[in-house]
Amino acid sequence: MKVFFLILVFASLASASLTLENPLNLWLYHSETTGVLLSGEFPDRHTVALEPGSRSMWLWHLIQDRSAVPAIGNGIFGWRAAAAGQVGENSSEFISSGGAAFEVFAQPLSWLTISQRTSLWTGSDGNPPSGFSPFHYGLEHGRHLYVDWGFIQAETGPLQAAMGRIPVRWGPGRFTQLMISGQAPAMDIIKIDLKLGDKVNFTGFTGTINSDSSTWLSAHRLDIEPFEKLRIGLSESILYTADGIDLAYANVFIPWYPVQWNERVDDNAFICIDATWQPLHGIALYGEFLIDDIQYDNIHDVPDKLGYTFGTDLFSPEYGVGAVVEYTAIQRYVYSQRKINNFYMHDSRIIGSQLGPDADRITGSLSYIGFQGITAQLKGSYTRHGEGNVYEGWPDSVQAGGSFPSGIVENATELSLNIGWYPEDWLEIRGQSGISFTENTDNQTDVESDDSWFSLELILHTGD
Repeated sequence: MKVFFLILVFASLASASLTLENPLNLWLYHSETTGVLLSGEFPDRHTVALEPGSRSMWLWHLIQDRSAVPAIGNGIFGWRAAAAGQVGENSSEFISSGGAAFEVFAQPLSWLTISQRTSLWTGSDGNPPSGFSPFHYGLEHGRHLYVDWGFIQAETGPLQAAMGRIPVRWGPGRFTQLMISGQAPAMDIIKIDLKLGDKVNFTGFTGTINSDSSTWLSAHRLDIEPFEKLRIGLSESILYTADGIDLAYANVFIPWYPVQWNERVDDNAFICIDATWQPLHGIALYGEFLIDDIQYDNIHDVPDKLGYTFGTDLFSPEYGVGAVVEYTAIQRYVYSQRKINNFYMHDSRIIGSQLGPDADRITGSLSYIGFQGITAQLKGSYTRHGEGNVYEGWPDSVQAGGSFPSGIVENATELSLNIGWYPEDWLEIRGQSGISFTENTDNQTDVESDDSWFSLELILHTGD
């Protein structure tokens, strides 16, 4: 049977890709099993292999349309807008929310682009509609006008440089990523991408996390494809507090661990290795290993601080069926640090996995393209969370050993069903429902709780 390739082209920045919270990203991940592997900096350009007449054909056209930059009506300026309304019930309480987002895109020169998105929302429970970015949480009640992103980008040959507020996500995890998950607010950074031939790509950025406390973050990664079906990512990040930007950490072309170890004190450094391998058509295996701290010269019996994820993604474009199984474990004290300002957080949200430290989780999902314009996902998870959290810091008295997760362990089981209907290019309808059951709630012995929810969301798109 003949196979052809539908080419989906993505820039590495948000203006020309699906927003990180868009549920269509699940299908973009599924495409790794039958096409070219995604870059470790998600999303990036790739191809999808489809059979002629595949029932999933319309979906890839939809993703391509949603990922394209706004149309440049006069060759210089374009715009795109979306409005969403959501109603539902959570814990027997009626909830409602609504919002709108407006994006502008300009290309004054062939090599120069500018993108900016602003959103406004309101919600009866203080939360936005589900289609909005997950980091939309104001510091004070009622403040729900946000600049989601805004940056200027220049590209020449293999080099791409950008400056501004930019969403970032690194790693292959389908349900969480360990170093940079994209679940924290978009960061104000200076960023470069450099393609070193067809097999190597370099990404680096440095920027501010909290200008009021002079907290900074620098990160860089190298994506290597030694073989056609294997991608390996090597990443490093460092969060530090200083009166001004540290030029050593702003230099994205040198390794920072020796700098931190020999020349600095108490900066929060991370090293990460991730990989994706497609052993057979329709199967992708992936993993991520995070080193926050490893005690290679341990004379005080101090524990390591490690995290890891591994999973498998199965997908059949011909039948429109996909499945994922993923396990993540994050040891206690990961993301924490001796200095409160150096906790690996941005506006009270962990920059890495929202699962947090002292926890593990196994997640499974079954995805289906049922009829023209309809997608569905059934997802279940089981989570264990110990008594540790990111706010406990890194005490000098901490000792290795003990159970994982630690202390009284909260156990949570959750099952959810998500359905998307795309009857028109300008219209989306999403339905969600779920149930959860928790034992030892908030790490209190024999305290149980359960929850159920459902919601219906309507999203309108327009642009020029």
